[in-house]
Amino acid sequence: MEFEEKINAFWKKVQAEYADLVKEDGILAKRNYYVFQTKYSFHPDLMIVGINPGGNYEGGCWLTQEENIYVLGTHSWFEGVRNIFGYPQNAILKPFLENCVGSNSIFINTGNASQIPKKIPALGPNLIRELVSDIIQPNYILTLGNDIFYGLRNGKVVFKEFGQIKLKYSYRNGIPICYIPNPSRINAKYFNNGKSEDWQKSLEWFFTLPPLT
Repeated sequence: MEFEEKINAFWKKVQAEYADLVKEDGILAKRNYYVFQTKYSFHPDLMIVGINPGGNYEGGCWLTQEENIYVLGTHSWFEGVRNIFGYPQNAILKPFLENCVGSNSIFINTGNASQIPKKIPALGPNLIRELVSDIIQPNYILTLGNDIFYGLRNGKVVFKEFGQIKLKYSYRNGIPICYIPNPSRINAKYFNNGKSEDWQKSLEWFFTLPPLT
């Protein structure tokens, strides 16, 4: 099956899984859901996997965004992502963020993570594993959530210190994967007092890791 055929088949699967949740009487009635935070491509240098789309927005569903919301998004959360990459000043990390494919482990707007109904996480793991490993097949995976990291990695977990922080990394089917705390306001302590610069250093190193063959 060709790449676009896989994408279309996956999108049909997502719609089938989420359709009942967004019906008038569903547990997340009328909420938006979508797969990608960016345009999608095959075998990009980086795939970023977050928790879930924030907000309580209504109005439909779609497969992909027309722009890279990590780069262009105005919400403070996206500013936090850009700070992790030192964007746009960090010339090493800049192309990784600009050309990444972005998604979430859960595709539906649910407010913050604590509001995710118990039924939804059961949908997430198998879908996102298929999307990452079988369809997108990136060179590197960055997770913005601890549960996502452990849900995707299937190699040994290793820690490496960079100044004030410890980068947690592993592999998924030979692809290097790392975890960085979700850059929400409640996690500000992980990024203040110079820690953002340490995360940048950790990513510069991480993106030199070769795949396991």
